[in-house]
Amino acid sequence: MLALPQRQPMAMAPPRVRVAVVDDSVVVRGLLSRWLSETPAIEVAGTFRSGREIIEALPMLQPRIILLDLDMPDMDGLTALPLILSKSPGTRVIVVSSLSVHGAEMTMRCLMKGATDYLPKPSNHREVSTSADFRQALIAKVLAVGGIRAAMRQQQVPPTPRPTPAPAPASSSALFARTSSAGRVVARPAPSPASVAVPAAAHPGRVSAGARPLEKTRPKVIVIGASTGGPQALVSLLSHMPRVASRIPIVIAQHMPPIFGAIFTSHLKQHVGLPACEAAEGKPLKAGAIYLAPGGCHTVIRRQSDGQMILTMLPSEARGPWRPSIDLLFASAADCFGADALAIALTGMGRDGTSGAQDLIQRGANVIVQDEPSSVVWGIPGSIAEAGLAAAQLPPEKLGELAQSLVEGNAA
Repeated sequence: MLALPQRQPMAMAPPRVRVAVVDDSVVVRGLLSRWLSETPAIEVAGTFRSGREIIEALPMLQPRIILLDLDMPDMDGLTALPLILSKSPGTRVIVVSSLSVHGAEMTMRCLMKGATDYLPKPSNHREVSTSADFRQALIAKVLAVGGIRAAMRQQQVPPTPRPTPAPAPASSSALFARTSSAGRVVARPAPSPASVAVPAAAHPGRVSAGARPLEKTRPKVIVIGASTGGPQALVSLLSHMPRVASRIPIVIAQHMPPIFGAIFTSHLKQHVGLPACEAAEGKPLKAGAIYLAPGGCHTVIRRQSDGQMILTMLPSEARGPWRPSIDLLFASAADCFGADALAIALTGMGRDGTSGAQDLIQRGANVIVQDEPSSVVWGIPGSIAEAGLAAAQLPPEKLGELAQSLVEGNAA
């Protein structure tokens, strides 16, 4: 009997993220477009000279991500941002701008108005074209914010029960102990919806239980870690725990360059209406204040001989590539407060915070994380959740409500 060849399953096309580049410099547009086009998972939907041009092209374009310069003629990025988000709510905007004081202030205003993330641009065209770090950061950020890795994971994982969580990473307590001692507009129309692979839509109402039981301990300090998408998540979180800051101190490690520290602190006070200040060496940890770790170094908590808790700055070389380190902040909270600490991990790229979360769990503390649907990038919280360390996975506003309930002793 003639054996018929078996039909091979049809391979799914790898997902691609559509990106539009908006910059008044023809050199920058050309470089970014070329770099992006050389990445198989990215499709350049178009390049534009101003905010007005991208807004006019949006109905045809349907980009997943817009790389947006701020200083442009005709219509600048800050003016264009709300119009972009209004006309294309599903599009995520990454601000690409130089980090002068003016540029940092404008960038922070964009983040508070709905921009997803930012990427510091070298100060001149020569540095842009020769900076391998800038190119690498650009590609990594586009892939992460575009949800490419999440979409590929969904394709590869069959609809079977979830696997047993991976073993928790090695503790960071030992490390903490050591350190603490050309001009033309080009656009491509959007493909048909059936040919576009994008991440699943968010489900804001979905609440996921954690892998660990939630301890009913009333925390005496809250430590928070965040990265990509963090500024908006922090505003939502803190707005839903207004009574907490008056009772216990809150320390935040948000990945950012040094120039953003004071600017972000000011915007946080303005948008949340709670007292906030930038952390500094030797500053006493007191209830009634939110402390924001400055960029460029690491902030940890230290107990003095008299029992007073203070903030200490560690050199940037003390831990990995992230500044400030969430791992080191979490590990110091475990060392100083034990089970009386509450850690919250928000949206962000990478795994920073997982090792520190393990230290907290070993001391009996609670660790709660932002859920995947509400996260811009489910890297930091996802790593903690997949290690089996999270007692809850919730959107930022629900995390704030839970934190307030724990502090007030009302958690169910």
